[in-house]
Amino acid sequence: MDSSGESELYLIKISSFSSRLQVLRELDSVIDFARGFLQLRIILCLGSKSPLTIRDIASVLGERQKSIFDAIRKLVAKGLVIKESNGGVDLYRLSEAGLEFYTKLQNLVGGEWGQRVSREESRELLHDIASSMSKYVYLADALIAVATSRSGELSLADIADAMKLSIDRAKTYIEMFSDKRSDVRIFRKIERHSKLLEILAKALKPFKINIKTSVVIYRITEDGLSIFYKQPYYLKYKKSLAAKITTRLFGSAHPRLVLKRISMILLLTTLIIGVVAIIIRTPTTSALLGSMAFATSILYIGYKAI
Repeated sequence: MDSSGESELYLIKISSFSSRLQVLRELDSVIDFARGFLQLRIILCLGSKSPLTIRDIASVLGERQKSIFDAIRKLVAKGLVIKESNGGVDLYRLSEAGLEFYTKLQNLVGGEWGQRVSREESRELLHDIASSMSKYVYLADALIAVATSRSGELSLADIADAMKLSIDRAKTYIEMFSDKRSDVRIFRKIERHSKLLEILAKALKPFKINIKTSVVIYRITEDGLSIFYKQPYYLKYKKSLAAKITTRLFGSAHPRLVLKRISMILLLTTLIIGVVAIIIRTPTTSALLGSMAFATSILYIGYKAI
């Protein structure tokens, strides 16, 4: 294949990846893949075979019936699953909205999910598909966090925070798309020396405590930007002056990182006001301290919730 053909094929891969990410973000707004992982697996299960009882679903997925019942109840409330009674037995099937949701998932993965396999193979298949969906949703958060950052790069710790994952788990996802051998390379890994860590390392050396003097940074690539520019989030970001100011002030426009940094600023301010309130005991300083503590708590709750 000549270079123009390879370039065209690569552009198709980028476009396909971007479209898949966009659909997954849309589906994630209905079922939070990170928190509703079991709900996602139930949708996949009912899409391949229904109607089913709670016991049937629990058996296929290898989960406790109570867990299935709680998740099913949420899916019914969202209008994705319908409950039916047949001879006193409660059966569950996908609603029209649920079938539409399932079809979009099926189109993303491709292939027939209703193939005849053993129960154990079916359980593993559903888990693998659900895990794959979640992986791309986590990736979307990482992409937004890095692409809207001040310099197009963030530390692994910040990216993990945006993804709501541990650093080790976030690293496994990010490195899938930062490896030079990846079909689509979204991030480039950089190990950067830190003067602050070097000073800290020297201070701790007499105590025989060794720390790394470098931090792992991930920078967005041209391919990553191409994918980001095709996402609905970018259109909102591009037209929003407030979002750009937010990036300048807080280093990234990702909502979770913004809330975290505002919370930290408020916490520091609250501590300073607390010291002042101890020195100058007046109703005004006490009221101000209470207000700041309340605002900090609300923002922190919001940070943990999103």
